[in-house]
Amino acid sequence: MIITCIMSEEIFVIQALSTGPDGYPYDEIADIAICRVDLDVKEYWTVYHNVISYDPKDLGKKKLDYLSASGGPFPEEIYAGDPERKVAEDVSKIIGGRNIAAFDGRQEFGRYMVCDPWDITFRSTVMPSVSAKMPISLKCRSPSDEPVTIRKAYRRLTRNDPACIGNGRRAMHLAQMTSELMIHMRSNGKY
Repeated sequence: MIITCIMSEEIFVIQALSTGPDGYPYDEIADIAICRVDLDVKEYWTVYHNVISYDPKDLGKKKLDYLSASGGPFPEEIYAGDPERKVAEDVSKIIGGRNIAAFDGRQEFGRYMVCDPWDITFRSTVMPSVSAKMPISLKCRSPSDEPVTIRKAYRRLTRNDPACIGNGRRAMHLAQMTSELMIHMRSNGKY
């Protein structure tokens, strides 16, 4: 007797907000979220969201202004966040050995998550960016455009705010919008 086990296609979507446009070592991840997407049942679940602790004085005005403009956490949230090493370990436990994706992999993976303490090298399988087969007008011109581009693509391609994001701009909202976009692209045979 042969028993066939059908595994669902799960991908963990990671989105983060950083303290600047330049990537590691110049900028840091300040806000990170992960959604687990089941492409077979076309549903997602937010499995992680956290703010990384930094002293706002150490970050400086330029980085705090950048975070504010991109919808990131407030200085008091950053001050009260969890240590970077703990958040990186939490993330590693969730995504270790899993398929992972982001709206624009250049931003999340190329600029931050291949560097210590986040290093995902050989720990996860990086899937194509969700934006890979989107119209050119819905792709990031530069990785720092990612939060604005995600919101633009979400408004254009999905109807009636299926993730109930409203005006949300945090990493959790970006991960949820990216998850909905992934499901939308899959439903149209483009992911």
